[in-house]
Amino acid sequence: MYLKKTLFALVIITILSFNILEKKSFEFIYPKQNNVKISLSSDHFKKFEKEWRGSDYYYYAEKDGFICSVLFYKLDEEEKLALVEVPKIQISEKMKESGKEFPQNSPVFPYVYFKNNSNLKKMEENDISWGEMTDDFMFRKNEINLQGSKIIQNHMYGYAMFNNDLFVIVHLSKMNCTENELKEMEEILNSLKKVDK
Repeated sequence: MYLKKTLFALVIITILSFNILEKKSFEFIYPKQNNVKISLSSDHFKKFEKEWRGSDYYYYAEKDGFICSVLFYKLDEEEKLALVEVPKIQISEKMKESGKEFPQNSPVFPYVYFKNNSNLKKMEENDISWGEMTDDFMFRKNEINLQGSKIIQNHMYGYAMFNNDLFVIVHLSKMNCTENELKEMEEILNSLKKVDK
């Protein structure tokens, strides 16, 4: 009888621990373009709120102090010319000289745009970037020390681009992260994928 109870308890613990560790996959789409879809995995969030902001589409979730947002930022014709087409010609010419081809939808464009236009730019410290402009995503992380206090807000970002006119920024943040929480935020970013429909 004792052996049966012990085995039953082990089975329950195994099932519960599996469920706790299991990460949920979330998919994010831009409803006006059929070929635009990204995914990420996390065990923190249950559901994302979503809304139109003009021609942009925004997702938001918060749980256990973690905040995650995904913004699909639609470029108008003027922005497309200034932020993508002109810089692309310059970068493409430089890459051809080294025998490389510049990708159609490089994350370097949303990376540069959102980094330079961040509302938090003046407060950002320890800014670190990674990823290549030939990858699907580029990444960035930094810290913000709130008004000289001991409160540190950690921020991490993933950037992608679709169809030459749609920027994507994935933003994670949390106050006073532990090393494990920082690692978890990086794992969420590393799970980002462009999904083919």
